[in-house]
Amino acid sequence: MRSTVHRVVDGPELGRTEAQAEWADWAAHGYRKRYQPRSTLWAGRIFFVFLIAGLVTVFWLSAHGRL
Repeated sequence: MRSTVHRVVDGPELGRTEAQAEWADWAAHGYRKRYQPRSTLWAGRIFFVFLIAGLVTVFWLSAHGRL
């Protein structure tokens, strides 16, 4: 279950999207938070999906004598 935290937005954050506010908050803390922004998590997931697909392909090709 995912917890959603709502916060009061004022000042320069008023026109920012949720992702922009998240990055600004992360940058304000010197990039030392205990969590990563969603875009970084998505990039990691995409990388691992392609890595796993590539490894499966290599093992499949080698098992069938085509590599």
